[in-house]
Amino acid sequence: MVGNIETIVGSLILSAQIFSVSKQGEAHEDKKFKQDSAITFEDEDLVGLRTPHQDPLVINAGIGDPCYNIKRILINNGSSVDVLFSTTLQSMNISTQRLTQATRPVYGFDNHPVQVLGMITLPVTMGEFPRQVTHEIQFVVVDSSSAYNAIFGRPIQTIFKAIPSIPHLAMKFPTPGGIGVVRGNQEAANNCYSK
Repeated sequence: MVGNIETIVGSLILSAQIFSVSKQGEAHEDKKFKQDSAITFEDEDLVGLRTPHQDPLVINAGIGDPCYNIKRILINNGSSVDVLFSTTLQSMNISTQRLTQATRPVYGFDNHPVQVLGMITLPVTMGEFPRQVTHEIQFVVVDSSSAYNAIFGRPIQTIFKAIPSIPHLAMKFPTPGGIGVVRGNQEAANNCYSK
């Protein structure tokens, strides 16, 4: 990892928005992994959590090449796109000149268009060695304030074959080394709403 990206300056304008596109995204390469066991969530996955809760699943993941540990990533099953905010892109020292033109409009929860700067494909790494995996992910880059650095929607969850569990604040996925997991951070999730 090159560095950590922890915070974003801004408001909560997009933190509650659900993103959608006018058409389904392009198909992504499907890599097969051997899976020795089913993905399950058990009581052991609740250790360390304050329960009961209604917190969103907010995780960390490695994004980019070189790889940055990006914090405050919202897992949003309602989003049909994977979103990277322009401030996060700037913090990663990635020029907007690398962006390609977005082919479809993006709409927020209020059904109003969101300012799209373009699209970029970056490697995303989730899990911890030996149970980690990396995939190339196409992000929509938006120019808007958010309490989050990125939003992982249904496309990334499909590519990683990831199964999120809100009660357990965790997301599990197959890797060549077995079932990988990323755990949510309750404090980070709560901080996203207190800024």
